[in-house]
Amino acid sequence: MAGKVSRKLVCLETYWGDHRQRVFQRLSVQPFLEGLAAQFDPPLRVAHRFVESPQQLLAYTRRSDGIFWRDAESFDAPVYYLSFHGSPGTVHTALARLGPEALCDAFSGWGESYRNLVYFGACNVFQGRDGRRFAKRFLERSGCRAVLGYRTAIDWMDSMLTDLLFLRRFYADPQPWRNLARIHAAVRADFAPARRLGFALYT
Repeated sequence: MAGKVSRKLVCLETYWGDHRQRVFQRLSVQPFLEGLAAQFDPPLRVAHRFVESPQQLLAYTRRSDGIFWRDAESFDAPVYYLSFHGSPGTVHTALARLGPEALCDAFSGWGESYRNLVYFGACNVFQGRDGRRFAKRFLERSGCRAVLGYRTAIDWMDSMLTDLLFLRRFYADPQPWRNLARIHAAVRADFAPARRLGFALYT
């Protein structure tokens, strides 16, 4: 159907264990996303990379010459899921802080070629005035169809379940771009932690 999206998801994640100097800690969202992928027939394709610096992020995302733009298989992925620590308008890797300008630069012009969204799986990215200003600025600079994320400090498991609920419904919907607000509202209505965590959609 014309409204269907490609069954692809790209995830960029920090090394969680490095924040606590625990190199044997293997906490990652990847197994959860792979479990989601198996719920579809054919399965959702998941690309996963660890990213720890602004330069590394740009190497993947820079429009036209970044890896995601040069790899024809990843080019039309509708969802880019960022799993990091966060604060208003900022994500934190184990090595660096990526603030509003760095994030806007990394995704500049993304929506000009096809419809996509960026999902911030991170604490506080849309908290308060700074968070709302960032959401507006990010949409303007990126041209993405939407951004999603949280307005509060988030519990890892509750936010992961919120994310999986949204993504499952997004990829299963025959017209997800038309129904983004409805899908988001349904997740908030059906899962109380999503409301408590300030799960937010900006279009």
